[in-house]
Amino acid sequence: MKTKAIRENSFGFLIQTLARDIDAKMKLALKEVDVDTKIFANLMVLSEEDGIKQRTLGEKLNFPEYFTSRNVDALVAAGFAERQPDPESRRSFLIFLTDAGRKKAAQLPSIVKQVNDDVLSELNKQEKSEVILLLQKVAGIVPS
Repeated sequence: MKTKAIRENSFGFLIQTLARDIDAKMKLALKEVDVDTKIFANLMVLSEEDGIKQRTLGEKLNFPEYFTSRNVDALVAAGFAERQPDPESRRSFLIFLTDAGRKKAAQLPSIVKQVNDDVLSELNKQEKSEVILLLQKVAGIVPS
């Protein structure tokens, strides 16, 4: 099999290609609302579950601790979140959205929908559902 055919039928290549495309589109869309892609996912999780441990935030996003810490630093510096001591552990912090963070997070679901719709525009409704279910299965994500 020729290299091009192998590449074009490679799950990894296709996912990387899509990821780069989605990343570029998200960067543009998030720039319009003044949100860095580094803190985007954190805002989304905190909007669903505010006041969680920093470690839990990282686990939910599958980020290493150092990366989560940097992202929380960026959230705090942007005025979107604050760290508060965890009353159950002197070593932990709880992360809470500020009012500005909640307002910013409220803008994000429509951006996610817009980018997803754009990326999946070549698919019909049934195909969109199928590709999402298959990717969830491959990623080991149980739909909620």
